[in-house]
Amino acid sequence: MSRTRIILPWVFLVCMSLLPWTSQSLRVKSSTGDNVLIIANTFVPTTNDSSTREIERMSNGTHESSENHTVPKSAQAVNLRPVIGILSQEPSRSLQRALQRHNMSSYTSYIAASYVKTVEAAGARVVPIMINKDAEYYKKLATSLNGILFPGGAVSVTNSSGYGAAGDALYQMVMASNARGQPMPLWATCLGFEMLVYLAAGRKNNLLTSCAAIDRAVPLHLQPGWQESKLWKDASPELLQAVQSQNITYNFHKFCVTPETFRKLDVNDSYYVSSLNTDDNSLPYVSTIEHKTYPIYGTQWHPEKNSYEWRSDAKIPHSPVAVDLERHVSKVFVQEARSNNNSFNSEAELESYLIYNYSPVYMAKLYKSSFQQCYLFK
Repeated sequence: MSRTRIILPWVFLVCMSLLPWTSQSLRVKSSTGDNVLIIANTFVPTTNDSSTREIERMSNGTHESSENHTVPKSAQAVNLRPVIGILSQEPSRSLQRALQRHNMSSYTSYIAASYVKTVEAAGARVVPIMINKDAEYYKKLATSLNGILFPGGAVSVTNSSGYGAAGDALYQMVMASNARGQPMPLWATCLGFEMLVYLAAGRKNNLLTSCAAIDRAVPLHLQPGWQESKLWKDASPELLQAVQSQNITYNFHKFCVTPETFRKLDVNDSYYVSSLNTDDNSLPYVSTIEHKTYPIYGTQWHPEKNSYEWRSDAKIPHSPVAVDLERHVSKVFVQEARSNNNSFNSEAELESYLIYNYSPVYMAKLYKSSFQQCYLFK
């Protein structure tokens, strides 16, 4: 018998004995199902019950030291089932009138469905955040959700509105979560952007300037250092070229924050301005910001409308690259949410909060609405 014939069986046996050890990703089961993926460049025994128990202890926050088969600290937990909370708000005057005409005045708050769709299309589920609730309600959601979105609208950003009061409470909790090392992303659009700046500046008054930016689609004027921006650094060259040269960011606002005001607000140490724009009267205003450390983003423009709002007399851009822009920014936001490991106590509890408990209303059929569909709440 040749040496080759003698060695081959031993090689086969050695290979078979190594099969239970693989360089792989570990899935951790949370209270809401197969929720967390731990990406670790390490060898993990797939048949070792003690290792499985160790992983379960980690997912429950009760990790105990173990000499064998522990997941290294460098492992990055990725939440595969992110849930985003979208803040509701009081109806605008035009929406109130429409609701009254159609015997629907019992509804006291709403969320435009376009915000729900943009989050869902990026791979997350949505929980509506109601207004005029107590502190415990907002604390519960802030510690259960994986990200929060402040939408645009037409109400006050101060505590005089339910939107403003809830936004204030949620913003403080977002900042506290990030400060203690639990990433909590926040996205703020249009009115939400204005509220974000208002809260970041310590609720200073007179930060908004009247501007002429109603129904305008424009390119962005990216600012020096944008290459390091978390929002733009991974965008494709084609999208970056388009966002600076084509009219694909849609604006619909009567107020804005000028660069001069932004500098005076003493938030430059925390927030980076990645783009500016000018209104119809050549007044410059801040159009995109992001926190320098935390996963917090704000746009004065409306990315969600590019894909999901269809008013025929509006100048909303619907070109393929405009849709790519909407997809890019929502992907960035939801990807940030995958770094947050908050969860509801159970799948049943989560289901009781989800937007699936409500049906969108075809608002554009009821009146000349800015929104095709809205979720309405009592």
